[in-house]
Amino acid sequence: MMTQEVDRKMRQKFMITSFLALLLVSLNFTNCRSPNLPQSLHIKIGGHTSQFGTPIKIAEAKGFYAKQGLTPSIRLVDSSKESMAALVGGDLDVIIATFAAGSFNAIRQGDLVVIADGGRAIPNVIIRKDLWENRSIKRLADLKGRSIMTPREGSASYYGLARILQGINLTIGDVKPKALSETAALAALEGKQIDAAILAEPEATNAVEKGLGVRYDVSEVSKFFPPNGEQFMGIFTLRKTLTEKPELLLKFLTAYLEGVQFYDRARNSNQPERSETIQIISQFSHADPAVLDKAIWVYVPLDGRPDIGLIKEMQDYFIQQKLIDSPVDLNGMIHLELLAEKK
Repeated sequence: MMTQEVDRKMRQKFMITSFLALLLVSLNFTNCRSPNLPQSLHIKIGGHTSQFGTPIKIAEAKGFYAKQGLTPSIRLVDSSKESMAALVGGDLDVIIATFAAGSFNAIRQGDLVVIADGGRAIPNVIIRKDLWENRSIKRLADLKGRSIMTPREGSASYYGLARILQGINLTIGDVKPKALSETAALAALEGKQIDAAILAEPEATNAVEKGLGVRYDVSEVSKFFPPNGEQFMGIFTLRKTLTEKPELLLKFLTAYLEGVQFYDRARNSNQPERSETIQIISQFSHADPAVLDKAIWVYVPLDGRPDIGLIKEMQDYFIQQKLIDSPVDLNGMIHLELLAEKK
């Protein structure tokens, strides 16, 4: 009887000892993971449905965020106005958004900062096809008095149109700007409700391929802009996030710029990057791959540094047009120190 009791206690002691040993091994495995495996951090990113949003989606598709220990959730938007509001409201950590009058106002009111370039382009001037073919519009000067689509007053495309008009001695007051979305602009061209449009890719090429419009000679339009085009987009975050979570943003920028490098190789027709990138864009924009291959791909600098001089010119124009309440201190708005740290 006593022997059985001793055996029972020994078995019980063995089970407890074994359980504690397994528990210690488990805790050791959890807390002492290999230094080569980065701890995953969640980051909420505001993307864009235009071609400008491509590097952000490449970084996701190719695992560049995961390589930096990031788990991204990406919200795609058609309008930067939506992503700006989400950033200010704390729903997003970092976004790609346009440099527009509303952006400058949001920067001042919401204390936002720019941490990298989001992309540049020569604006696509699409002339309604019947007006081009009957020679009603053959020169940029023929746009005088015409209805021209831009996404909204004070948008980056609106500024691009103003800069083109200035180059031919006209002003925005000499035309009839009409605020429409990219998709609505295609329907308006087809319905002959507008005469021309400033369209982003891939909708610019889409309009041409559908026979709705003719792209005005890009080499002529480019004369009114810096070599790499107008500064359309930037990478924005909250000043508070920059101060409190610099490591998170540095990891994001490292992954993002790796996506930019991949995109740049695709832009220069290198394979397999070109085919893979077209597939990625097609998946998030639902654009025809054949259209994407014919599109004029936007420029994103490999070093991530925006054209600060052109951003200042944009702000000056918006102030002149009374579209900005008061000027933003660009020195306080643009923070590129994480790009320098990345090097």
